[in-house]
Amino acid sequence: MKKTNESGRSMVEMLGVLAIIGVLSIGGIAGYSMAMNRYRANEALDMANKFAVVIYSGYHTASAMGNTWSAPTLAGSGLIDSGDTTTPGGATITFSDTTDSSDLKAGIVKLEIKLPTEGVCKAAQSILGIGESTSSSGSSGCTSSASCSDNGGSITYCFKQS
Repeated sequence: MKKTNESGRSMVEMLGVLAIIGVLSIGGIAGYSMAMNRYRANEALDMANKFAVVIYSGYHTASAMGNTWSAPTLAGSGLIDSGDTTTPGGATITFSDTTDSSDLKAGIVKLEIKLPTEGVCKAAQSILGIGESTSSSGSSGCTSSASCSDNGGSITYCFKQS
């Protein structure tokens, strides 16, 4: 009987294992990045919905009481800390100047959302069903649009209270 002197793994086997681990790691990092972008986009859109409800209800409450109404800021509405200007995910949400009182009476609130990265902007576009540099509108004439670039993006978000 011939005795062979094998111990451990060959270099080729080790390189094969390292290559597989590398490919799986790259896929995992890409998936994590996409999931975080989608999370931040959902967080910004959720905050925008809450802010739109605050604006809508504040306007109608003031109108019903015969008071004058002024639009709150995101911090003034109590949704973020008073010293902050952005959401925890880095988005900036402001009440759109193009929304007039007839829109508010009809339940339409337009918000401007500035998103921190292109990935978050594209994820928000996907969630809202808006194509690049195009807009979507419902039967109410309420139009949302988006524009993404390398340094972030901007979405005009149209909220319709039903």
